[in-house]
Amino acid sequence: MDLQELKQTIIKEIGIADLPLASQDRILEKLGGNIVKRLSLAVLKNLPEEAKSEFEKISASGDEIKLQEFFKNTIPNFEELTQKTIRETIDEYKEIAGIK
Repeated sequence: MDLQELKQTIIKEIGIADLPLASQDRILEKLGGNIVKRLSLAVLKNLPEEAKSEFEKISASGDEIKLQEFFKNTIPNFEELTQKTIRETIDEYKEIAGIK
């Protein structure tokens, strides 16, 4: 899932499409930040020890495409882990915000 897809998912799931763009942006920034933090933790937790030095090299290069490929090839069920983490974070936000 790329960033634009993530934004659209958040907008749809929490029902903020009718809010002013500035309000949407604030919510997307905060919730998106939480998603990125939780994804980072999930990835690091599931990254095999022997792959950590390679991860550091790729991460330092700033090449997001290469990093995504590395995760897909290194972490079992990476896509499912990503989707699960996004879903859990959005669901948690909805619960806290009282959104059904």
